[in-house]
Amino acid sequence: MARRQSRADIVSGAIIALTAMAGVAVWSRLPAEVAIHFSASGTPDNYVSKPVGVVLMPALMLGTLIVLKGAFRYDPPDVPQVAATVTVATMAFMGAIHGLVLAWNLGYQVPFDLVLVGSLVWAVLIVGYAVKMEYEHE
Repeated sequence: MARRQSRADIVSGAIIALTAMAGVAVWSRLPAEVAIHFSASGTPDNYVSKPVGVVLMPALMLGTLIVLKGAFRYDPPDVPQVAATVTVATMAFMGAIHGLVLAWNLGYQVPFDLVLVGSLVWAVLIVGYAVKMEYEHE
């Protein structure tokens, strides 16, 4: 019997698909070697071939989705909405990072100090949400 897909599964899958399509859409404008990792100052410190650069993040997103689904199945939160929110928020975050990496490789200025602050704010918000929801449930 097939398991019905949740709304979070569908949204997460759509985010992964959109992330993959973004790389395909800009393929012809990307350099042969794509920067995929940057120092805190915004200097690239790791490059990969264009095919790897375009496919790597969507593949990591899919792997992360599988790990999250397994973790939440093994140890479900008391409030089921927490698992859905954390999953979708994580896929959106990873997709946004891929978008910023593509933008940098296309020659756009990416404010890495704001990316770092935004990443920290995202982490605080999503962890705060999960803790608050679980605490309120007790």
